[in-house]
Amino acid sequence: MKAHFTRRGGEYLLSLAATLVVVADAIHSPDSGSEGKVRAARVIDQVMAAARAAKFEQADILETMLAARAHAIRLIPVFDALVARVGSPKVVEIIQQGLASASSQNGAAQ
Repeated sequence: MKAHFTRRGGEYLLSLAATLVVVADAIHSPDSGSEGKVRAARVIDQVMAAARAAKFEQADILETMLAARAHAIRLIPVFDALVARVGSPKVVEIIQQGLASASSQNGAAQ
């Protein structure tokens, strides 16, 4: 797991797989506000759609793991394989768009 969490100076950097675990956790976290939960769910929904479009063979397994709220140690390798299949640029795009506020999405569409 060391490759997914690195420390640079006073900051921690996450891999895309680890970022997706954090996003998935935000959906059910009591610490997440309602807007944050909606944004997190939007990211996971779009990531899963991209996974299916890319014919990611573990999509159904991952969906089941997410529904069961599996631990990060089990999710990271599957998310890592998803990122490899879908491609990092696409996953980054999904995260950026999915976490954007509704107002910035409306402004971008105009």
